[in-house]
Order: sequence, then C-alpha cells, then structure tokens
Amino acid sequence: MIETIISINNGNEAFGTTGKTLTLNERPKEISLDFVAEELHHKMRHFEKEDIQQVLSGFIDVAARLMAEGFGIQYTNTKDDVMLRLYTDARLACQNINLAKARELLQEPTLTEEQMVERAGELVQLAGVKLRPYVEVQQKFHEKLQEYKPKYQVKDVKEVAYVPKKDGTGANTNTGGSDNQGQQGGDGGQGDGGIE
Repeated sequence: MIETIISINNGNEAFGTTGKTLTLNERPKEISLDFVAEELHHKMRHFEKEDIQQVLSGFIDVAARLMAEGFGIQYTNTKDDVMLRLYTDARLACQNINLAKARELLQEPTLTEEQMVERAGELVQLAGVKLRPYVEVQQKFHEKLQEYKPKYQVKDVKEVAYVPKKDGTGANTNTGGSDNQGQQGGDGGQGDGGIE
C-alpha cells in the first residue's frame, strides 16, 4: 500500500498561485539495503545474501564514477528492456540566460542577441553549471510496477502556508512541509518520469 499525504496549499508566489490548491504526495516507507538483499536472495537462492548486498553497495560507487565520466547507465531486465536510465544531468545554475541576464553577467549593457550567441560558452561559464545525478524511469518499468497492482491510502492531510518569493529570484522560503507544491506529476518536467 502506498501511503500518501494530501496538502492544502495556500498559494505560492513563485508559481503564481494565490488560492487554495490540493496536491497529493507519496510518503514512502524506508527499508534497508539488507532487506532488499534478503528479498533478492529469496528470488535468486543460488546467490548468498551477503554477496548480493556487496554488489548493491558497490553499484552506487561504480555508477557515480561512470556518471561523473559522462556515461549513461541503462538498467535493463533479463530481456534487455531498458527500465531505468542513470546519467549526470547538466543545468545552468540560473535556469536560462536571456539578453538581460547576458548583459548582467558580462557587465555590457549594450550587448546584442547576436553577440550573446557568439559568446555562449563564456556566458555558460560565468553563469555556472549544476551537475547532478538523475534517473529516468522508462515505460517498461511503469508497466512492471502496474503488474503488482499498486494501491494507495491517504494517511494525513496537512495545510501549507502561503509561500512568498525570496529576494525576487523565484526561490521560495518554504523550509518545511510540501516542497513539491505546484510540481506534481512525478517527472519534474523531464519526460517520462525523472526522479531527482
């Protein structure tokens, strides 16, 4: 059973919402790697639980190193269907660079769009780049989850106060409760189900 929480949101200036909205978020129950290894051992009796646990632990280090080197890892099932894709996501620290931002970064108030385009590499370097691990969920994994007929139950309802903009940047001051307000859907805008 998937435990969920209903949030009654009272607006978020950064998202342009002022009235009440309802959102739903999951509240996963945490399990240990030891538990996962035990479950895998039940499925594959010829592997010892301790060996499975070592492989699972080692995968994180290997995956992080390969992703840092620019590789994408395709996690497949036994039929070679891609279930998950792990890679390093690259984003501008400021989300995007328009002409006003380019002028600010270069401190050149008369900069034209043509000059902005010509100096794209320099602008990206000045703006900064965020590199973060990212996981994309592929359709075959959606189908695999549905084979187990997931169900949900609402465990809590909470009210979230209005969230004003912070420093005019669009970042909000919400430090507790629902930090997903206005971002429902599970894919963060990244196609078919990205996980951050």
